Amino acid sequence: MSRYILSLLLLLGAATVSAQMTPRSVVMTAPEKVQLTIDSSTMLDMLDYFDSGVARTMKNKTGEDAVITSMSPWDITIQTGEARSLTMAILPYGKSEIIMVIDRVDTPAPDAVISFYDSRWNAFDTRKMLAMPALADWIGKVTPERRAEIENALPFLMVNAAYDPSTKVLTFTPQLGDYIATEDADMLKAAIKPQLDYVWNGKSFKPVKK
Repeated sequence: MSRYILSLLLLLGAATVSAQMTPRSVVMTAPEKVQLTIDSSTMLDMLDYFDSGVARTMKNKTGEDAVITSMSPWDITIQTGEARSLTMAILPYGKSEIIMVIDRVDTPAPDAVISFYDSRWNAFDTRKMLAMPALADWIGKVTPERRAEIENALPFLMVNAAYDPSTKVLTFTPQLGDYIATEDADMLKAAIKPQLDYVWNGKSFKPVKK
C-alpha cells in the first residue's frame, strides 16, 4: 500500500511539473508557423547540447546555421538562421502564464514583431497586451514644424526589442539604418529617444515613466 501511495504521489508531482511552462516545453510545442525553419528533432538536439553547457550550432531546414544564444528559467533566444532570431518568454498572467514571442528579422538592421499566446499557442490580440510605440513616443512633444521635419527625414522606423525576465521590462531600441539620408542622420539621432521601456504588470505592458 505504501508503495502504491508513493507511486501515486510521484505521478501527481510529475503532472504538476509538466503543467508548468518552461522554455524547453514552450519551444518544443511551438507550431511550425512560429519556428518556421527548425524541425523538432533539431531543436531537441540543440536543447540537449545547451543543457550540457554547449551552444551547438546546427543546420536548419534551409541549410543555414541555427543556435540557442541564451536560455533562462523564463525565456529562450534562438538564432534560427542568418537573418532571423526568436525570443520566447514566459509571462505571469493572473494565476496562469502566457508566452510572448519576439520575432526579429534583419533588414539588415533588426526589426521586431511581438505576439502573445496561451499555453496551447492560441493567439491573443496583441493590442490588448502592448501598444507599440508610435513616433510621438519616440520624439516627445515638439512643434508641428519639427515633427514635419522628422517625418520627412524618416520614412519609417524599425525597432529592435529585448526582454529582461528579472525586471519584466521590455526595451525597444530604434534602428536608424541605411534608408536615412546622410545629411539627416545626426538630426534624427538627436531627435529620437535612445530607448523606450515597458514593464509587464501581469496583464499588459505599460510605458515606464521617466
